[in-house]
Amino acid sequence: MEQENISCTPPEIRAAAADAVNKLLPAKSKSIYDKEYNTFDSWCLKMCVKTISENVLLAYYDEMSKTKKSSTLWASYSMLRACLNVYKNVDISKFARLQGFLKQQSIGYQPKKSNILQSSEIDRFIQEADNLPYLAIKVMLIIGYVGACRRDELINMTIDDVKFRDEIIIVNISKTKKQSPRMFVISELQWIHLIQKYLNLRPVTATTKRFFLTCRNGRCLSSPIGINKIGQVPKSIAIYLKLANPECYTGHCFRRSSASHLANKGENLVTIKNYGGSRGIY
Repeated sequence: MEQENISCTPPEIRAAAADAVNKLLPAKSKSIYDKEYNTFDSWCLKMCVKTISENVLLAYYDEMSKTKKSSTLWASYSMLRACLNVYKNVDISKFARLQGFLKQQSIGYQPKKSNILQSSEIDRFIQEADNLPYLAIKVMLIIGYVGACRRDELINMTIDDVKFRDEIIIVNISKTKKQSPRMFVISELQWIHLIQKYLNLRPVTATTKRFFLTCRNGRCLSSPIGINKIGQVPKSIAIYLKLANPECYTGHCFRRSSASHLANKGENLVTIKNYGGSRGIY
């Protein structure tokens, strides 16, 4: 009956349906999802698996658990669940034993979290660090901390997202992980002056609208700063401040620092989550 219904469906309708189904996977990370699916598909071919069942998934993740962390298992499960639903019309979210197995692997697991920069440390870095080598880092710190920004949000920020209004700066984050734009305001005058100084270094020949450009010897180049460089900024700040374990200050540092300081001021959890545009700001 299903085959009969398919054969009666006009080709253009089938093509439109297939296109709609493909859009169920996040466009930004579809290649990563497909890679995870292809890894599982290759494993199935190797193990001569003909039908996808809960036992098959249990065997797959049991093998993976011997070499991978719990967080990796859950990330794989999330991507594979979406891909199997799209490509095979199989809903593995109904596999209760599989979820129980993954939860069991999480017992005792402590995910690594970035260290937090204290307010006094942020102020000291901005006050003491020489602008010549550290101006771009200061601006990334200011915007990343005030806006509780992720690395990719700083990467995707453009000059159109930063608006000067009298004695404040309004920053719009249009491309976010959760697809919900948000806005924040920078009102500290010294910080505004540093951002303006950084923008004044921007070459008129720059062909990109990306906000953060590479700076060397007090000059901005036309090439944008990469995501790995931005991820290393908190570590660079920690090294300058001579903080212990600078490698523990990761790309998530600005978000965690911002959330922590809001909590210390007595803000409730809902406010903190809404401010950072995510349930996982901590």
